[in-house]
Amino acid sequence: MEDTEDLREVMKVCIERCYSMSRFITNFANVVKIPEPQLQSVDLNDRVAACKTFMETVCRNRKITLHLDLCKENPEVMMDTSLFEQVLVNIIKNAAESIGETGDIFIRTSVSPTMLEIADTGAGISKEVETKLFSPFFSTKPNGQGIGLIFIREVLMKHGCTFSLRTYPDKLTRFRIRF
Repeated sequence: MEDTEDLREVMKVCIERCYSMSRFITNFANVVKIPEPQLQSVDLNDRVAACKTFMETVCRNRKITLHLDLCKENPEVMMDTSLFEQVLVNIIKNAAESIGETGDIFIRTSVSPTMLEIADTGAGISKEVETKLFSPFFSTKPNGQGIGLIFIREVLMKHGCTFSLRTYPDKLTRFRIRF
């Protein structure tokens, strides 16, 4: 048909977009199929210190200081080390992205209750955003896909942990994990 070049181009873009979304959804489905954790007794402080060391370069390049406040008792928890370390890396990465440049991330452990807390001096989370944080495909980042917190949620639930993420009146945003 004559004069349909514009229509053909629009259809081509729509088809390419559909294929792209299909690939994305397939990849997303693969991400949320978190393997069952292989639980073993682990010293919480040791794992936290290892993740801090791993993330220090990323933070240093942004003028972000990582502070450790590890309890003396070094609580033992049951965890899948590789899954849990990925959770910690994601939380610290999110905190650093919230800060942008120049700030602090505080990582604290406690034994009674057995808890890990990662707090940051970033932009904070509004009450409206807080209710959507663990929803699939929701992201506050311009190019975010909304799967990072879903991964964190799934791993923590498989570990039997309770958790919260919110900004407190002191302006610190805290991700708390209770074992």
